[in-house]
Amino acid sequence: MALNKVTFNINTAGLGTPLASKDHISGLVFYNNTLPTGFGVSDRVKTVFSLAGAEALGIIEGSADHGVDWYHIREFFEKQPSGELWIGYFAMPAGAPDFLEVKTLQDTALGTIRQVGVFFVNAAFADAQVTALQAVATTLKGESKPLSILYGGDISAVTDLSLLTDLRLLTAPSVSVCIGQDGGGKGAALYISTATSVTDLGAKLGAVSAANVNESISYYEKFPMVTDGTEFDVAHFANGDAVALAATALVEAIDDKGYIFLVKEVGFSNTFNSDSYSAVAVTNDLATIENNRTIDKATRNLRTFIVPKLGSPLTVNTDGTLREDTIKTFKALGDKALSSMEADGELSAYEVIINAAQNVVSTSKLEITVKLVPVGVAREIIINLGFVPNL
Repeated sequence: MALNKVTFNINTAGLGTPLASKDHISGLVFYNNTLPTGFGVSDRVKTVFSLAGAEALGIIEGSADHGVDWYHIREFFEKQPSGELWIGYFAMPAGAPDFLEVKTLQDTALGTIRQVGVFFVNAAFADAQVTALQAVATTLKGESKPLSILYGGDISAVTDLSLLTDLRLLTAPSVSVCIGQDGGGKGAALYISTATSVTDLGAKLGAVSAANVNESISYYEKFPMVTDGTEFDVAHFANGDAVALAATALVEAIDDKGYIFLVKEVGFSNTFNSDSYSAVAVTNDLATIENNRTIDKATRNLRTFIVPKLGSPLTVNTDGTLREDTIKTFKALGDKALSSMEADGELSAYEVIINAAQNVVSTSKLEITVKLVPVGVAREIIINLGFVPNL
């Protein structure tokens, strides 16, 4: 018989461990006229670092009002245990949403949010919602507070997924539409009980938060989506249709239209993200989340080093061209901004170019050209295989 004792099992994941960079800082926007106990009409934004932190604010599993919200927060932290999550609760709009609440959240966070999930199922999904979200993103970018938006809308009434609109015809490079959904666990149960799309928004947001800025969340090895062995093990679309039962041509057509969903891979037990598209033509340089995040990070880094030089003197030669020391000063600042990204594998290469012949004396404008070589993504791997008589 063992001696009497008291045993303590220490949970080391309850608080979350802050990360050094800010690439992981994320936000979630919910529209709900019933606020959790930790929120108020004049206190609609909170920051949490774990699921327990959200639960302490009254966002509880099984709640009729906030059960879906809890689910997305849970899945976010399952994918990004060290995340910093800004949660905003806002009143349901009376008419078509303008999503200005995304700006409110980013402004409250002082521009630190890098990616935000927007969950809006109070009206059927429409292209106009994506366009409205892009308008907010464009405003924020103009204020030097860029972010990527992942959108979870309601497609529960779409019985024929071939009728989904083509996101490639839009110009919303900062917005990605998530139409994946769990088909056999908590998400599936919530879909039935709420009769609206639940989506996989929280999980996808967590994957983006955990990814390096250059990485696609469709990186199978790094971002498998199954949680606790059951959640997302069955891949559905957010209208309840099973991905496995959909015709291959239909799945490819949905992919071609720029939506992000869940897929299974023959011979593998996990579930994966179909891709990391944004709602813009595939020929656009910003047609993926990772390209947006990379350019946004480069922009932030460059601002950090260049902004202090506003109003500084620009010395020139007798012929009016920029002096070499002036050029070297600004090129060095560009190097400081981007060399760390190259060293971390977030850029393949970069170049900072300053034309000495520009007339800064007359214009008081200094033009700096920065060329970035991004890191590629292995979206398709072609293996040529066959028999030969000898090697």
